[in-house]
Amino acid sequence: MPLAKPVSLVQFFNYCLQKGLPFAFYRIPESDIIKVIAQKQNITVKSKDLSDQKGFLFAPFQQDQANFNTLIAPDIFTTANKLPKLNFAAISKTEAGTETAKQKIKEATKKEFIAYVKSIQREIKKGAFKKVVAARVVKKKKPEDFNPVAFFQALCKKYPTAFTTLVYTPQYGLWIGASPEILLTVDTSGFKTYSLAGTKANTPQNKTRAWGQKEKEEQKIVTRYILSAFKKVTKAKPEVLGPETITAGNLLHLRTTFTYPAIAKNKWPDVVAELHPTPAVAGLPKQTSIRFIQSHELAARGFYSGYLGPLNIDAQINLFVNLRCMQVLKNKLAVHVGCGITADSIAADEWKETKMKSQTLLSLLKPAKK
Repeated sequence: MPLAKPVSLVQFFNYCLQKGLPFAFYRIPESDIIKVIAQKQNITVKSKDLSDQKGFLFAPFQQDQANFNTLIAPDIFTTANKLPKLNFAAISKTEAGTETAKQKIKEATKKEFIAYVKSIQREIKKGAFKKVVAARVVKKKKPEDFNPVAFFQALCKKYPTAFTTLVYTPQYGLWIGASPEILLTVDTSGFKTYSLAGTKANTPQNKTRAWGQKEKEEQKIVTRYILSAFKKVTKAKPEVLGPETITAGNLLHLRTTFTYPAIAKNKWPDVVAELHPTPAVAGLPKQTSIRFIQSHELAARGFYSGYLGPLNIDAQINLFVNLRCMQVLKNKLAVHVGCGITADSIAADEWKETKMKSQTLLSLLKPAKK
């Protein structure tokens, strides 16, 4: 009797989508193993107390009535080459057939985005902020032959140092991303996070050119914030590496790494609460920046600049900021991008920076057929 063919990642993806089962495919930076977490029921749980929870956490920029922390339970936890037979769904009758709500996502024009950047700078000059991150959406027509799994696998190959993800829940639909930024990792060596702020194009000239004052100031703002956030939770001193220049695909970033070896593991929710959202995705002061963002950005962020990752899986916590990500809609791909605005920012340059960042994902799309 011939052996049954193994289940492919595409087959698993299609089965979960058809049954409305939440799942996450992910690849940890510097690994070549794609891991899979999936539920057997399509009811997703709002997660409040996360200290002892296990699964894949999908958290928005800000929790509200429309967006909440969601934990995908590890009913299935495996690797892409060891997927189970496609008969595991145990769907609740009341929840069966749940579909993602239709979403209208507005794309800002260049004029609108530059006006938004200048409005932030006016507030900075008044003393309301030190920095605010301005975000926008780049929408592209979804190719007829677009394959989310193939796209995810291409991201894994092109960006080996990124946290690469393909996440689906019935409420929030399909998100794909390749994030360069840790929010927090916890393992036997302790707690680790990054200050990642300051961006320029990855060109031979920029690799040897000194960083500008604007980028250095962005890095300092986030670094001071992270040190302050940890001080509210622990008296322990960090090991600090950097700032250093790191490569993230077509971009260069400034990064400082902080490692805290002596914090109790159960303190991680307190650290995350203090860290998120960092000035690298929101601004300073935090709450004032968040309110400004929510009242001025044309497109709601949803899960862009939130955080995501495996929680208490393989005896580790690996949470990353949801950057370089896009929503897969019915007929469109909605890529979310942002840039840090300070008093020294040049609005037209910030528009160019968001275009560069959108290419992290859009460069992998096949050219349209003529």
